[in-house]
Amino acid sequence: MRRLRLLAFVSVCACSTPRSEQKMSFDEVYETPERSSAEPSSSPVPEGVPAPPGGRVRLAAPEPSMELQEALESFRERARGHRRKVARGGPMPLGQVESWELMNGMLDAFLARAVERTDSRDVERARGVLEAELEQDGRTYGDMPGALAEAVVLRVGRLAVRMAELRRLEHPEEVNGLPRLAWPVDPVTITSVFGQRWHPILGEQRRHLGVDLAAKQGQVVYTATKGVVLRAGWNGDHGLQVEVQHDGRWLTRYSHLSRVLVEPGEILERGHAVGLAGETGLATGVHLHFELWRDGEVMDPLDALGDEGEGRLEAPPMARGGAGL
Repeated sequence: MRRLRLLAFVSVCACSTPRSEQKMSFDEVYETPERSSAEPSSSPVPEGVPAPPGGRVRLAAPEPSMELQEALESFRERARGHRRKVARGGPMPLGQVESWELMNGMLDAFLARAVERTDSRDVERARGVLEAELEQDGRTYGDMPGALAEAVVLRVGRLAVRMAELRRLEHPEEVNGLPRLAWPVDPVTITSVFGQRWHPILGEQRRHLGVDLAAKQGQVVYTATKGVVLRAGWNGDHGLQVEVQHDGRWLTRYSHLSRVLVEPGEILERGHAVGLAGETGLATGVHLHFELWRDGEVMDPLDALGDEGEGRLEAPPMARGGAGL
């Protein structure tokens, strides 16, 4: 199974990261032994109830985790306290580094739960806090450890994938008919997710219309599913871009390529090479900007990418990826 990783989307300076001698899990910190460490990956389907795609069914909505909510609020308060004591551009205090590492461990334990036992409100709250605090720390500290920032945004990516899984589970009618897309690069490393974000070049809040995937210069980029090439060439801030039409309603876009390998009108099978990764257009580094459109409306590609269960992430080694549109 491919590993998905999401890496730093703010400008950070790589340096050695102070490490705590002992990591504590979410359950250890909050002393919740009743939680099972071997939760089932799916719930059984009651007799007479039709199974949804993938065989999962939610029997009862889980309750929000008060422990997680309290941990997030406590983390925010500590982070604010540390920032008040440091002049802008100063080093990140060791206490804040340790708070981030503890928060990461708590989120790992939270995300180890089965999708069916996860409340979407917890996911939304956790992702919001992490993104906001990471942005504030990036603005405040002059030497935020790069490895720490990467580890934090890795969890933001896991939360984004978990939310996509929950949408498919809780609202199958909203994703009914979505194409099942293959990832256009391998391995998969998400460097920026869909939605509002602080733009790394323009320095302002801007809607991000796709997902950014880390890639090496010249790495092959593949079409996500069968289709016909509508456009292949330069497209402003997107740099070299390929647009592929799928089954009438669907369109995928592959941006910042260093080279285009297809021509308009060419019919492609799933997994056909469309170009080579690069950093053309408005980009801070080599990566692929990937978009999904339906009938002229942009959509979150995570709702359609990957097979069932492919979004379950493991903690991989760290690397850096670029950012762009």
